[in-house]
Amino acid sequence: MIERIGNDPSNFWTYDDETGLVDLSRGAGRGKRLTVETTTGPIQLNPDTSAMIIVDMQNFFLSPAVRPRAKPQEPTPAEGAVEALLGTGIQAARSRGIRIVWLNWGLTDEDLMIMPPAVMRTFGPYDSSRNDMSNAVPSQPGMIRTKNLEGGRVLMKGSWNAAIYGPLESKLQTDSSDNPLSVTSKPDVLIHKNRTSGLCLSNTEFEKFLEDNGIKTLLFAGVNTDQCVGGTLMDACSKGYDCVLLRDASATGTPFGASETWEWNVTNCWGWVTTCKAFADGVTL
Repeated sequence: MIERIGNDPSNFWTYDDETGLVDLSRGAGRGKRLTVETTTGPIQLNPDTSAMIIVDMQNFFLSPAVRPRAKPQEPTPAEGAVEALLGTGIQAARSRGIRIVWLNWGLTDEDLMIMPPAVMRTFGPYDSSRNDMSNAVPSQPGMIRTKNLEGGRVLMKGSWNAAIYGPLESKLQTDSSDNPLSVTSKPDVLIHKNRTSGLCLSNTEFEKFLEDNGIKTLLFAGVNTDQCVGGTLMDACSKGYDCVLLRDASATGTPFGASETWEWNVTNCWGWVTTCKAFADGVTL
């Protein structure tokens, strides 16, 4: 039996209780529905109303000059996410005609003037371990991270550290004479944000782009899973977007099982979890 989920005639899913298929395509015609396996069963989406959101894959977070490996012989989780995107994820989106949006930090001087202290704290304006900690509430070892207070202006729009990480920057695809699009591809979009989430404020550039282009389904990748990727995903879910986490193309350096916790929550609360390979293996019907 097919069950309709959602009462808005322009914003609903259908669920097939025999196959477990959740159709997110909102009535798209034949040939416009891509079926993708997830950890909880198949979903069906409309490529014309879907986008791959690649969050914060910038030099500040990925370049070895800024983030050297803790153990030289072991790749970082972020390197694994880069490899998944370069190897499978980006090409899978392009071949399906799914828009790629690069959602990055890109601060301006005006942003700094009005940025509240709760957001400034993210960048480590003070050293939380400087004071006498003898009376502090106990926490697990390794819970408190000392940030570099001498880092200066970081993630400013137009700066090197805010630029897309080199190997991925070469994949940025625009509709120009020196970088022509394929038949199925749409030009990439680069959008800057000034908060952890690209959707936490009202009427952000990111939200306006999604609304103007009728995009309803978001496939998330990037760093960090438990910070900017997850924050944007949660806000997207609250605003009614369909959320799919590309597990192998998302990463974090946070310990204590942060990636698994986010995967659990996305699986059970906010959407679906899949991989770049499963996405690439999806079947169009």
